[in-house]
Amino acid sequence: MNVNVTYIEHSGFLLEWEEAYWLFDYYKGDLPDFDGKKRLLVFVSHRHDDHFNPEIFNLYKKHSNIRYFISSDIKLDNNNMSKYGITKELASLIQIVKPNQEYLPNNTDDIVINTLKSTDIGVAFLIKYKGKTIYHAGDLNLWVWKGEDKQFNNNMRAIFIKEIDKLNNVNIDLAFAPLDPRQEEWYGLGIDELLSRAKINYLFPMHFWQQPKIIKKFKKEREDKQLTAKIIDIEHKGQIFNIDI
Repeated sequence: MNVNVTYIEHSGFLLEWEEAYWLFDYYKGDLPDFDGKKRLLVFVSHRHDDHFNPEIFNLYKKHSNIRYFISSDIKLDNNNMSKYGITKELASLIQIVKPNQEYLPNNTDDIVINTLKSTDIGVAFLIKYKGKTIYHAGDLNLWVWKGEDKQFNNNMRAIFIKEIDKLNNVNIDLAFAPLDPRQEEWYGLGIDELLSRAKINYLFPMHFWQQPKIIKKFKKEREDKQLTAKIIDIEHKGQIFNIDI
C-alpha cells in the first residue's frame, strides 16, 4: 500500500492514501487543497498549543467529507463550541476519544482506532487501516529531565514503560514519535524504548522544535545497534515522503 506523508510542522503530519487524508496534530503550517472526493480524518492528541489549533474546524467549510477524532482533554462545551464556530452539523462529525479505548467509526474506510494514555496529557493513536497499522504518539514519551529530581524521573519512566509495554511485539508499519532535543542526552530514550518493543517498519521522529539535525545524530549514535526500523530524515517543513508499506 502506498501513502504520501507530508511533514507539516512539529508533530503535525498529513497522510494521503488512495481514498483518504489523515491530518495529525496540526497547529500551524501550509496545507494543500484537498481532493473533495477523499475523506479527511483529523486527529488531535491533546490540547497543548503546539498540537491543537481550533482552525482545524474551519476545514469543514471547504471539505464537508470530514471527520474529527479529538482527545477528551479538549473541552468542547457550549462556550468553546461557539468560540470555535462548531455548528450542530459539524459537532455530529466529531468523535471525542479517551485513553485506552477502541473506536469503530462508521463510514470511515475500514478503520479501527485504539488509544493509549499519554505521559503528558491526552492520547496516542494506534490505528488499523486496511491491514496496516499506524502509530502517532502525540506526547506519549519518556519525559525525563535534568531539572527534575530522581523521584520524578523514576516515576515518569515507570508510567511510560507501563503504557508502551502495550505495544510489545505489535507490528507497526508507520510510526511517529517524539525526539525532543530539550531533553539533552536523554532525547532519544522514548524512541529507544519504543523500538525495543514494537516491530516498526518506518519511523518519523517529531517534536524536535525545528532542529531536524537531531535525527541524524540519533541515527549515528545507534549505528552499532543495527535498527530494523527505517528512521526517516526530515529536513524541512512541507517535505513529502512517498512510502510503500
